[in-house]
Amino acid sequence: MRCEDDPLKRDRWARLRFAIIGPLLAGPPAPGDLQAALAELAARTWRHPLTGLEVRFGASTIERWYYAARGVTDPMAVLRNQIRSDIGSFPSVCAQAAEALRAQYAEHPGWTAQLHHDNLRVVLAAASPPVDCPSYPSVRRYLKAQGASPAGDPRAAAPMRSSAAAPHSLSARSEATRSNTSCS
Repeated sequence: MRCEDDPLKRDRWARLRFAIIGPLLAGPPAPGDLQAALAELAARTWRHPLTGLEVRFGASTIERWYYAARGVTDPMAVLRNQIRSDIGSFPSVCAQAAEALRAQYAEHPGWTAQLHHDNLRVVLAAASPPVDCPSYPSVRRYLKAQGASPAGDPRAAAPMRSSAAAPHSLSARSEATRSNTSCS
């Protein structure tokens, strides 16, 4: 089903949303009839843009799409899934926790993420003033994003990235491209 010409997933979602609310935008219902029109659209089944399975949307969801797209010149742009502004960042991992994790990983690259988390909790509790420890899933995601090896596999240990190059930043991608294209 997938080919190289398929649009982005965000665009497919936008097209589905526009197909649902398009009739409302083209011919707005009379005053007082909007809720009935929304209930009618909510009762219908639609084809999921990615899986092709049947899916339904609530009247409040369709109403939110309608009001978002109603007054703009490009409703497709408004109806796309929005990319999170904090993608690639770890707001729950403070600078002190990140530095402690980097130091731990440099000394013990074979440790599991759980062991890193347990030791991080002790290090941050001993700090003056004590710092809240991020959750285990946050630590695991942070380690993975920084290029840490799979949990407990010391043979795959790799140096973690520095904090200067975020994993999703343009500089990190361009560095990776340069290192892959250089010949030795």
